[in-house]
Amino acid sequence: MKKATLLFLFLYQILFSQTIDWNLYKETMALQVNAKTLITGEKLRYSLYCLQQNNQASELSKVAYVKCIDASGKEIFVHKHYLDKGTASGYFFIPTELKTGTYHLLTYTQWMLSASPLNFTSNELLIINPYQDNQNEKIRFDTTTVPSSTSPEIELKNYSKREAITFSDFITNENGNFTISVRKKDAINVPFGSLFSFPNPASNSNPITLLPEAKGELISGKIQRLDSLLPLENIGIALLDKGNKDFIQVTSTNNKGQFHFILARPLHSSRPFLEIISENENYTLELDSKLQPEILAIKQAPTIYLETNYTKEIEKRAIASQIENAYYEIKKDSTFQPKALPSINPNYLEVFPVEKYNRFTSLKEFITEVPNQVYYTEKNDQFKIHFRNTGVQLELNENPLTLVDGSVIINPNDLLKIEYNKIKSIAINIQPYYLGNKLYSGLFIIHTSDGSFEESSTKKWNTEYIVPLYKQQPYVPDYKDKAALERIPDYRTQLLWQQTTSLNQPISFYTSDVEGTYEISIYGYTNEGQFVEKNSFFKVE
Repeated sequence: MKKATLLFLFLYQILFSQTIDWNLYKETMALQVNAKTLITGEKLRYSLYCLQQNNQASELSKVAYVKCIDASGKEIFVHKHYLDKGTASGYFFIPTELKTGTYHLLTYTQWMLSASPLNFTSNELLIINPYQDNQNEKIRFDTTTVPSSTSPEIELKNYSKREAITFSDFITNENGNFTISVRKKDAINVPFGSLFSFPNPASNSNPITLLPEAKGELISGKIQRLDSLLPLENIGIALLDKGNKDFIQVTSTNNKGQFHFILARPLHSSRPFLEIISENENYTLELDSKLQPEILAIKQAPTIYLETNYTKEIEKRAIASQIENAYYEIKKDSTFQPKALPSINPNYLEVFPVEKYNRFTSLKEFITEVPNQVYYTEKNDQFKIHFRNTGVQLELNENPLTLVDGSVIINPNDLLKIEYNKIKSIAINIQPYYLGNKLYSGLFIIHTSDGSFEESSTKKWNTEYIVPLYKQQPYVPDYKDKAALERIPDYRTQLLWQQTTSLNQPISFYTSDVEGTYEISIYGYTNEGQFVEKNSFFKVE
């Protein structure tokens, strides 16, 4: 209810005042990482906190972005996250292709960048590749200019290897968005600041030209006409997902040819496509680009030199990561992939499994003999499907929405190209059907057995899409049954990485086979916007 009220006020201001007070609707991002120094083969983990001006969870953006760049500004990866109450957590496996050097992790929303390309938060990392052949890099890391890190000068509690730990010192009644990290204290010290990056002050240097992604990701674009007499308004545009052939969204263009889709749920394919629903071929389509942060605003880090005694530490971590990765199938994280849901409610469809009607040899025979409500006509070599939906007067569109394996069929003649023995099922709905803001006389949907049908439409545009990073539950061993994992080595240095909305429970985890000093840390924000930072240390011997 609170979010709906905020969005209503936001839209009201746009419609009636035509200006936006950025101070009322600004948002920022905070960023937390699990380590400042990473070896190739290790995994970077991070958490995002999308905040409004009082540091409470922002209710404006549902989608946030994370970009990693090297010291030259070259893009290493871009991740997209659907936020859950203003927060998300992600990960990136450090590949051996990356060179030793400094890297920046940036996070932002499209709403932040619409006000200024400088509205992003960054965290600087050092990635070390011990396998690279560049000898100059190896020599550079033998120069003594950065002191080694030291353990806290207090007596720490000792634990054994593979011991269960239940830590209760941080229990409070605080609720909000927090991330708990238990990790071996980094022996390689770099002057890159904290694991937690606070939001940069938000600025507003640009006129606001787009809405926040409050309901989901915004995909927008524009069609162009090749014939000046063609209309730009009310042209249907379909968005289809190759990873979910039961997904379709349809929208219409405005009087400038502009259109947009709002994805309440992410797509499943990195190569979705858009299709112009028009019998006229004289249209082209172009998608709007995503706003990008101004990379030049990042201060370049000075060259980092490391002590000679770091060589042994780097070697130990490289070997440990190799061993852990060798047991990937046993130790892989659990990924929660959202279920691919159909856009059209299956309860609205009457489905005919074609295998029950194998005595027919063509689609025409099937339509003639099986569904009483469907018939076809052929006139001037034009095949057309009709529904017997008597009593319904349709003036907007007399054709049904026809789909084959997720593709919109503009020319019904394409249906005759399908080999009947490859049709798996035919589903129909003879009642008028709204999809998006388009009205159809009904639905006629075909699924083939191999899902490989390709019609001859030239009005289809493939586009690149960043599939959002799915939530992961990092691997945690269970040593209650010690014999079960007795022969499996445990070289974890990250013992726990966990997001939580409450601090009223103890922190539980198992130690690994790696000796050393470990840090238990909690970062985050309470529901009231108060920043929380807690840490404690222990030893494994």
